[in-house]
This record gives sequence, C-alpha cells and structure tokens, in this order.
Amino acid sequence: MKLVGWIFLFLIFAGTVAAQYWDDPAKFPAYYFVYGLLGCLLLLFVTKVVAKKSIMRKEDYYDRS
Repeated sequence: MKLVGWIFLFLIFAGTVAAQYWDDPAKFPAYYFVYGLLGCLLLLFVTKVVAKKSIMRKEDYYDRS
C-alpha cells in the first residue's frame, strides 16, 4: 500500500476514535499523556524555529571585516 493509502487509513482511524470521545475527551484512556506529549513537541518545534530565526548568523558572520 502506498504512503497516501496509509495516511488515509490513519486519518479514518483517528477520526473514528475522536468521534467516540468528542463530548468528553478526558474519557479517552491516554488523553492527558497525548495532550502533554503534543504540547511539549509543539513547544520544542516553535522554540527551535524562533531560535533559528533570531540567533543563527550567516556562516561567514565573523570573517567579515
């Protein structure tokens, strides 16, 4: 099965699981674990992008006179 098929299958599965717990997501067994993990990953990537834009210098930054 191609990658697109696997992604489509995963989205259907995730949608089915989400629909079951839509009214009270805290009933989902690993809700707080997934919520915390996704929050930490989001914070990590946002910080990486912000730091790269604000701190990184060009390769020849110190060689320029």
